[in-house]
Amino acid sequence: MSWSEFRARRQVLEDVLSRAETDPMVVRRLADVPGARRHFSSPDEILLALQHRWSEHLAALLDQAVEDGTAPRDAWLHLAAEQPALRAALDAGAEVSAALRRQQAGEQAMADAHLTGRATAAVRA
Repeated sequence: MSWSEFRARRQVLEDVLSRAETDPMVVRRLADVPGARRHFSSPDEILLALQHRWSEHLAALLDQAVEDGTAPRDAWLHLAAEQPALRAALDAGAEVSAALRRQQAGEQAMADAHLTGRATAAVRA
């Protein structure tokens, strides 16, 4: 992927999140977002890219929680409060996307791995 393609895909994701601030159900109309059809192969691909963003941020917060001795759930709540449009879009997206639900199923396993220091099968998969 070229830098221009990377930036174009990132712009689509930003547009989705901007729209999700007022209408999280935009995830049901992702094909209407400018550039979505050109830069993503499907609505699921957009949702999975948003989930990847969430997971990367959550992993960083979980690392910090381990250092601070705070609960993984607190990291999740902090991120949800910090990025409400992203969380709302993912919650709405999970209602329509089996691929997103499968990806989200590993989130608890990731939190558990940070807490115990051991990856479970769901995290390794």
